[in-house]
Amino acid sequence: MTSTPLLQVRNLETFYGPIMAIRGVSLEVHKGSVVTVLGANGAGKTTLLKTISGIMDPEKGEILFEGENIAGREPHRVVKSGIVHVPEGREVFPLLTVEENLALGAYTRSDRAGIAQDRDMVFEYFPILKERRNQEAGTLSGGQQQMLAIGRGLMLRPKIMLLDEPSLGLSPLLVQEIFAI
Repeated sequence: MTSTPLLQVRNLETFYGPIMAIRGVSLEVHKGSVVTVLGANGAGKTTLLKTISGIMDPEKGEILFEGENIAGREPHRVVKSGIVHVPEGREVFPLLTVEENLALGAYTRSDRAGIAQDRDMVFEYFPILKERRNQEAGTLSGGQQQMLAIGRGLMLRPKIMLLDEPSLGLSPLLVQEIFAI
């Protein structure tokens, strides 16, 4: 591609204590594209996403988002810049309702009409969430919790979404729908 990448990772290295988890990772993500990182269990895919999103600090390398180096930036600042990380394991707030979880996804926003519009969009993508909007998230099925985690990420209107194991617990048909979204 000839356009400037939205996200560039250059020669990234991250450690867990003395153990190198990722070494020399480089990649580019262009606006409107879908990039997949493949590897065996323990290869560092989750560590890469945690490092990009600021949960872990890199020892070496650069993470350029819209041309600015964000390596080592605090997670809340990464989110405010437009990067959303949907971690594996259906990380929802189990005692909050579906609707409350979605509202938390928009915590950096103040445009009430836009938030309502995006909530309706999430409900359009995932109709089961609309049906269960007042249900506690912890009582949803695993696949429904995954839909909610993705929907919560969409509520921020991110420029880029980092999805860790987005198909975990979902039917093949729903996986296709999520990638279309």
